[in-house]
Amino acid sequence: MRNVAIIGVGYTPVFVSKRKDVNIVEMISESVGAALNNTGLTPDDIQAVTYGNMQTFEGVNLPHLWTSDHMRALNKPTIRISTGGTTGMSTLQAAYYYVASGMYDLVMAVTWEKQSEGDSQVGLSGIVVPEAMTMVQHGMDLFSGKGMGFGGGGSTGAASYQAMSYLHHSGASPEHIDKMAALERSNAALNPYAHLRKKTTVEDVQATPMVAFPLRFGHTCPTSDGATTAIVASEEMVNKLTDGNVAWIVGLGSATSDPCTANFLEGQITDPAEQMPAKIASEKAYKMAGIEDPGRELDMCEMYNGFAHQSLMWLEKLGVCKEGEAHKMLDAGALNIEGEMPTNASGGVFSTNAIGASAMNRPTECALQIMRKIEGGHQIPKKIKKALSHGWGGMFQYVTVMVLADEPVSS
Repeated sequence: MRNVAIIGVGYTPVFVSKRKDVNIVEMISESVGAALNNTGLTPDDIQAVTYGNMQTFEGVNLPHLWTSDHMRALNKPTIRISTGGTTGMSTLQAAYYYVASGMYDLVMAVTWEKQSEGDSQVGLSGIVVPEAMTMVQHGMDLFSGKGMGFGGGGSTGAASYQAMSYLHHSGASPEHIDKMAALERSNAALNPYAHLRKKTTVEDVQATPMVAFPLRFGHTCPTSDGATTAIVASEEMVNKLTDGNVAWIVGLGSATSDPCTANFLEGQITDPAEQMPAKIASEKAYKMAGIEDPGRELDMCEMYNGFAHQSLMWLEKLGVCKEGEAHKMLDAGALNIEGEMPTNASGGVFSTNAIGASAMNRPTECALQIMRKIEGGHQIPKKIKKALSHGWGGMFQYVTVMVLADEPVSS
């Protein structure tokens, strides 16, 4: 396998609730144009395209075909990927393998979501309904505690099970969720591309309504419009096209399990905070990257956190710290931008959530931190040598992991 690096990233100018000034293809074109401008490449230089979004959210079919001219992909090999919340990183992983395998030298990964032109809840029902039908076929009561009870409060209702389990096993308190929410929203206030940009206090979070204990409205992510494009290249092209200031993809992994919010066939709720796929995927990525002690060897983390408690949970499940230690790191200031393990310096998915792009924004933020090309005030002061990015999706069971570095792994 060849060494592969991210050489350029392009975002839409803003991530907001409603981009009324552009349609879908125009919005995608913005991020593609930015990525090309940031690398000095032309569309002719790109050899293949990977493309990801949640097509059911906008209710359109084959979007990679009708957007091909606006993303400069006419007559180029293109593959569309949709893996729930992990779509963004799955799309970037596909681009990585295109180059690592030797098929291509320059590949562009394009991800987006324009939720204001669709209905995300209807799109999500496409996941829930097949599971519910399985329940009916097995004679289960959809409204009992073993049935659809987890669905109360929508996705936040489901996540509340996970949050309660995490608090119980970790020893963290609901106040730690408030504190993590305030930290990440305040980080987002420094990020010009973040959707929710407001310096936030713990008291601000605690003043928001309770949705499903222990989760408040202030613990939840927004729905955003936006697009992200990344360009990856082989080592040969890195040497030819750049000054070497790139972010190398040195480890990656993915794993999945049964739906964590309900094991419908057996009629029981699986512990959604166990997250065995996270442990498996991260072990694969660390082995590939040559990392033996993540807590000591990693310099930063970008977690996929639709809810504020998840940043703490993922730090433990991905082996960055021991079980029950994440909230102690938070209290000690280790997760701050200037701390020992800056976590979601960008504000995370918790502050910006164009779902198709959300999981790719994690490694692109790591890449920009490594290259020191962060725009705004959320550049981490210390030098970033190795960074961890993570994606999550499905019904709590899809996980992707990617490790980036300032140098390639020696062959």
